[in-house]
Amino acid sequence: MNFSKYLKRFICLILLYTIFISNTSTFYIFANEVTTETSSQESSDNKEDNTNENTTQETEQNVEDPLNLTAQSAVLIDAKTGIVIYDKNKDAKSYPASTTKILTALLAIENTKPTDILTHSHNAIFNIGPGSSHIGMRENEQIIMEQALHGVLLASANEVCMAIAEHVSGTVEDFVDLMNKRAKEIGAKNTHFANPHGFHDENHYTTSYDMALIMKEAIKNPEFIKYISTPSYKIPVTNIVNEERPLNNSNKLILKNSKYYYQYCVGGKTGFTDEAGNTLVTYAKKGNIELIAVVMKDEGSKTYEDSKALFEYGFSSYEQKEIFNKEGYKNKANVVQTFKNEEIPLGEVYVLPEDNLSLSLPTSVDVEKIEKVFNVPKGVEGPINVGDKVGTLDFIYEDIKIASVNLLSEDKVDIIDEATLERKEKIKDIWQITLKVLKYVLIGLGIFIVVFFVLIFIIRNIVKFKRRQKRRNRYGSRPIKPMKNNKRRRR
Repeated sequence: MNFSKYLKRFICLILLYTIFISNTSTFYIFANEVTTETSSQESSDNKEDNTNENTTQETEQNVEDPLNLTAQSAVLIDAKTGIVIYDKNKDAKSYPASTTKILTALLAIENTKPTDILTHSHNAIFNIGPGSSHIGMRENEQIIMEQALHGVLLASANEVCMAIAEHVSGTVEDFVDLMNKRAKEIGAKNTHFANPHGFHDENHYTTSYDMALIMKEAIKNPEFIKYISTPSYKIPVTNIVNEERPLNNSNKLILKNSKYYYQYCVGGKTGFTDEAGNTLVTYAKKGNIELIAVVMKDEGSKTYEDSKALFEYGFSSYEQKEIFNKEGYKNKANVVQTFKNEEIPLGEVYVLPEDNLSLSLPTSVDVEKIEKVFNVPKGVEGPINVGDKVGTLDFIYEDIKIASVNLLSEDKVDIIDEATLERKEKIKDIWQITLKVLKYVLIGLGIFIVVFFVLIFIIRNIVKFKRRQKRRNRYGSRPIKPMKNNKRRRR
């Protein structure tokens, strides 16, 4: 009995052990499978995360540079307002090369006449730097300014730039000073020019944004636009050369037989040096939208491709926006009359905006951030009639004035007749003289009273002093006996 009992226990132990071992193996296998699946999932997740990160990085890069330009620096601005539509390192220091000639030409237009005769000096011909672009002008050769500007803006003639500089300012150095002064007036804060043509110099630099501002100023002049939009030109025979000089515009965006032709491009200026790379500043117009594109440190023909891409991006980025509604807007202005360098207040007038304002603006412009500035003198010179312009309501976006609306007077204010003013002036003068006399009289009277009382005080003290002296002299050093009062006896 005991033996069978022990055998049964032994068999039970063997069975339990077998079950335990088999279950443990199953659990181990299951655990391995779970671990493998988890690892595979994590690996997959990591791949997805990496893919997402790469996609995010690519997206961010695309946001930073949606056009993938090869130019190291570029900018696109609205030619009317100056609003920046696209920016790639727009404030990075760059060498402008021959795009410098945009400012040289602008200064020539502003300070000379098209018929002015330009004489090329020895310095102009022989001090333009080795390998400079030129059109073969000779020493003492003469052309008129209109021909010279075609030579500068179409064929990038460095010697003609030197002659223009000497003609405008007397010396090249003085002209360069004028260039830098004018650049600052335009708003080019990160620019310094060292010569009038753009031959490389470490101290001759700019930014793509500054060049856009200079171009914005230049295209305000119709004469400048005429030059940059001319495909070809011939300089006639001169006092020295008996042959015509044919000139072809170096900007292929305006040449219809070029594969880089762009129908909306009005004109521009190219540039190249080894240090600057290829540079291009262009102006384009489509409908009522005007744009300026600048590319700096670009690669060959990529300047045209990048400029086209900028323009296409810009023209597709506009929409009509309502900026201002004149309903309910009213303000006041003070009216004055100037007479003998003095402002005489005449009263106030209410002013009303002339029109509502809607503009075609880049979609990126937030209308809510456009600031309205009341631009009216502290004293508007009279007379003022109903409907007269007294000032403007200016609209400022990111420190740029993008538009203005005229402010018109709702009231009438007449000036005072000059004869009346003369009479008032005489009366005023008489009163002023009277007041001055009265002032001096009162001052004199006050002084007299003070002196009078001072004298009285002094005299009284002198009299008292003399009395004491007499008394001392009379009685000497004896003590003075007090006098007895004789009282009357009462009866």
